[in-house]
Amino acid sequence: MSQPSGKPIYIPPYSGVRLIECRDHFQLVPVPDVRTVYGYGKIKASEARSDPENKTSRPIWSNLSPDAEVWAVMQWYQYADGHQEQGNICFLRPECSEEQVKKRMAQMESFSSMTREKAVGLLQCYDAPPEDHDFVEENYPNYQSEPDPKDTENYDVYHARLKVMCDLQPKTVALLKIADATKDPAKRKMVENEAVQSYFAELAAHYFTEDEILAWQRSNPVGTGWMCEFGDVMRQPRRTLDPVNHELALNWLRQRYNEMPAKVLADSIFQRIFKWVSPGFKITADFIKKRRERLGLTTKRKPGSSEK
Repeated sequence: MSQPSGKPIYIPPYSGVRLIECRDHFQLVPVPDVRTVYGYGKIKASEARSDPENKTSRPIWSNLSPDAEVWAVMQWYQYADGHQEQGNICFLRPECSEEQVKKRMAQMESFSSMTREKAVGLLQCYDAPPEDHDFVEENYPNYQSEPDPKDTENYDVYHARLKVMCDLQPKTVALLKIADATKDPAKRKMVENEAVQSYFAELAAHYFTEDEILAWQRSNPVGTGWMCEFGDVMRQPRRTLDPVNHELALNWLRQRYNEMPAKVLADSIFQRIFKWVSPGFKITADFIKKRRERLGLTTKRKPGSSEK
């Protein structure tokens, strides 16, 4: 949660906790209580710069008088506590009509509200550099919801991932499951608020800086019970995730682990995690079979193929 040095730390109010899937990991994350708004207006050409936050950056137009008025189309993030942060900004020349400006604002809104699936699809249209993939992950987070139990494979993977996260945040996972099962909106909101406090209590002591802990409590007050939990966690060894379990749950379907015999699966898992395990650590077919069974992951091999 660390922010760039030199900037005051702002941690927004959160509305709940979700499981999120990224390219190389999954985790629980708090979800900001925020809405996005758009607007447009006129500013002086001298304020339209390549980097709007840096007043020494070069002007967009060198052929306009500094006092000439140009159009600015802007995006803001408005948080539940009243805090606002500027998002994207686009400048248009003064001769553009207001209708053209409105059209550009609609395009900005459409781009920001694009589904993750469409954003990921666009990355497949060209040789996207890593920073473009990072942009999509940051701006179009892959939040996971509990699948329909009839969708057995994805349902099992979702719950396997929650089992993995129990090593790090057992009480937060328990509250997330309760929230999933709660239909009444008011009661669900209460559970989600508890989950935010639990998230802090189970992680902050070992994963946040002192400044981040204080900033969190200003935006997301933590009740006495959860502060006691925070103290208990602080006195315990730092919790970590099991790399074998994490790899199994992350790539069970993505890498088709569910179709591999146990020996092949054991070798595949080891190749991916050997950097994070102790020297001499071995993964056998029996070992990996027990692990995936504990996680509730079921193989899907062709009829007649051997478990080994």
